[in-house]
Amino acid sequence: MKQLISAVLLIFILSSCSSLTVEDCAMTDWQARGYDEGKRGFSLKQYDEYAQECKEIGGVIPPKSKYTTGHYKGTLEFCTAISGYAFGKNGGYYRHSCREWNLDPTDFLDGYNAGKEIYTAEKKLDEAIEELEDHRTSMDDAQYQIRWNTDKLSDPEITEEERRTAQIEIEKQRSRYGDLYRSEHLYEEDIEEAKRGLEYIILKHERLNYCDYQGCFE
Repeated sequence: MKQLISAVLLIFILSSCSSLTVEDCAMTDWQARGYDEGKRGFSLKQYDEYAQECKEIGGVIPPKSKYTTGHYKGTLEFCTAISGYAFGKNGGYYRHSCREWNLDPTDFLDGYNAGKEIYTAEKKLDEAIEELEDHRTSMDDAQYQIRWNTDKLSDPEITEEERRTAQIEIEKQRSRYGDLYRSEHLYEEDIEEAKRGLEYIILKHERLNYCDYQGCFE
């Protein structure tokens, strides 16, 4: 009985982890999928994962020739400077798909590395803003603890021990708030520094005439 339950659980786990169905394996336009994934920088090895997955669920093995034909056409569009710039700006991870088709990745990498500059600068700014928000949340918490313990002192039914504990906590939170208040400007300065860094990179890219799909890369 235990062996039967284990087998059923294994089948359930395998099926729940699958992203393809038997119908997907048979009915997908594999050339179109290859093109779409090639254009988005997917590795050609993605086909092997589909083939293995279809095999495991008892589906038809996708036609490799159709997938690779589409993937090649998509990769041709991916391995350009403009595509690289847009890909880098969005924080894409390059899987060396250009090399898989013996395509020269130089133009793509020029664009990609430039785009990554924008992405990194924007990420730094976002993180600086998030750190300031977390810092201010801590300040709000300290003020709340002060108010809560101050209200507690007005309760005539608290014991002397509870009163002393509340007074100690009030002093502790006042000290905490003071430290947080005095250091708040450091987080604000980090944000301003991150903004200046991002603005500098944007101006540099404008001078170099970088562009993505909205705009030109020369």
